[in-house]
Amino acid sequence: MLLKSYTFETMLPECNAFAETINAIAMLSEDIGEVLPYLASIIRQCSYDDSSKILTFKQDGKGIAMYPRQIAVTKLRDREEAIQVLDKLKDLINQTYENHNNIQPCYKKGIDLKYLDVFKLLPGTNCKECGQPTCLAFATMLVRQEANISQCLPLFSGRFEEKKEKLLEMLRGAGYEAPV
Repeated sequence: MLLKSYTFETMLPECNAFAETINAIAMLSEDIGEVLPYLASIIRQCSYDDSSKILTFKQDGKGIAMYPRQIAVTKLRDREEAIQVLDKLKDLINQTYENHNNIQPCYKKGIDLKYLDVFKLLPGTNCKECGQPTCLAFATMLVRQEANISQCLPLFSGRFEEKKEKLLEMLRGAGYEAPV
């Protein structure tokens, strides 16, 4: 077991006193820096750079950032949910540490996607089949990982094959889930 315990504080998101969610910052009892490259390898949609030792990803709509001695989680309902999420992350860290000999570490992963770059590769039909009012709105949701590229039905119709391939390659390069 690498991580034995943590303590945490909750706070409202900065600049939003009317927020309906809270954020949590956990201070870790042990340094988890050595396991971050292994976590980067097993977490599909994440961004990690070993020089900064920061692993970021989204899980169940929550933004998560892991540092060697700290974990930050956004969009939590309350303290009870914070405990549940942090306990799951603690278990993931310890399981990964226990199995690290069977995992190929990843020292650099993901790129920052820009919603305009994604938008340029969408069909641009504003058809609403994805559930969003415009392709720009869908691109924004996609970058935030609040939508999946497979929801854009025209992109997979065969009429936009070149755009589809470029976009899927971009998404995969950024560590996002994308169909093969």
